[in-house]
Amino acid sequence: MDLSTVEVFLKVTETGSFRKAAEELGYTQAGISYIVKTIEEDLGLTLFIRDRKGVRLSPEGDALLPEIKQIEIDNRRLREKINELRGLESGTVRVQIFDSMSIHWIPGILKKFKDDYPQITVELISEENSAKAEEMVMTGEVDCGFFLTDIVNSLDVFPLKEESLLAVISTDHELANSDTFPISKLSDYPYISMRFESTTGIDYIFDRYKAVKNTAYNMDNDHAAMAMASMGLGFCIFPELLLIDAPYEIRCLPFDKPQSRTISIGTRSMDTASKACLKFIEYAREWVKENA
Repeated sequence: MDLSTVEVFLKVTETGSFRKAAEELGYTQAGISYIVKTIEEDLGLTLFIRDRKGVRLSPEGDALLPEIKQIEIDNRRLREKINELRGLESGTVRVQIFDSMSIHWIPGILKKFKDDYPQITVELISEENSAKAEEMVMTGEVDCGFFLTDIVNSLDVFPLKEESLLAVISTDHELANSDTFPISKLSDYPYISMRFESTTGIDYIFDRYKAVKNTAYNMDNDHAAMAMASMGLGFCIFPELLLIDAPYEIRCLPFDKPQSRTISIGTRSMDTASKACLKFIEYAREWVKENA
């Protein structure tokens, strides 16, 4: 597979649609269909299953996905190394981010970085699952990433900020006039649970104090959960960064036993990371130090 067909394969996999892949890559839909058909004929395998819901990987395509991703990763690293050997301040940095810091940090970090290095392309890949984010850095799918809580893999990581975790309740909740949310009452009120709480430091609170979640709703949208909390449908727990300028009538209470988590930035190895990646990490650390 040449690099153009690798790009098509990965984009169809990502979008689940020939039409969307064509729009993002600048092809016609017929062109994407032809390329995929040619790949399948050359390999003698059916890589995608087509149905009315769209396009998804076949078992054979899924088995080849890691290897094809590696082709793209290796090619990107080769381009970056060539740029470095030429002495060019150019290249691409792929950065894993998550919602709260992408709203309040990434615009400032990018502005400062792009002012000084306009020729370096920064690609942002959103991933809320911290375990998946670490895996993306370990495999080289991204060059560096922002992480929460403890790091499981052997990455080179730099702590950026410790942020508080707060209980979010309605303004007419019986604890609304309290200064803190008692840890002892975690199980007493309906709880709005969010995806990936096992990797964002929130499950640790319940586990540490042997509290059982009185789950009323399971959500995957932060602002929808805040809106529900504002209507008294339950309480949720969010980091302070996400709650800045929240557009809802809510009360955000610290716990009587303060809870927090650490946001870090890291890469697989500072020794092997590209110059562009190292420079982005440097700028992110400096911006957070000065502004957060």
